[in-house]
Amino acid sequence: MNDIGRPEHTAEQYSSWLDEMAPYLKVGYSFYSAMDKTSLLRHKDSMYRKYRLNDWFCEKIEAHRRYPGEVVNSIFTRLILSVDEKIDKGQDISVEEWRNVRFFAEKHRSCQSDFMNKAEVVKIEPDRINRMLDGLETDYNELGQKAQAVLEATSCTG
Repeated sequence: MNDIGRPEHTAEQYSSWLDEMAPYLKVGYSFYSAMDKTSLLRHKDSMYRKYRLNDWFCEKIEAHRRYPGEVVNSIFTRLILSVDEKIDKGQDISVEEWRNVRFFAEKHRSCQSDFMNKAEVVKIEPDRINRMLDGLETDYNELGQKAQAVLEATSCTG
């Protein structure tokens, strides 16, 4: 064949590079930093091009980067399930366990539809609204005159 330029890297080569970078990606290093830590920066252009294809290489990198979140999710889920089990058995729940449940309910995506941004709709009669608005009305002319008097009293006339 009469190909010009450097030959394409094989899938096995990308897989090998991924294996080298995996420990760094799993602990939160960026793609670039993982390449740097594994002395693979000389191949960064090839790896960035491969990454932008959004194929298996990109998916594996993103899976490694999600790993810490998945571990935390697993831990919290087990904590919540252990609290649920205690409640089913009628056992006491510690303050720390309740804090974990509350934190999970406020922050975990699976709970957001149940606990986040809920608003109750209360029907109020229009007469009551009108009375409230009438009580809020202000005579701005009178307010302006009072403000002017205060300014004149506090201004320096020297």
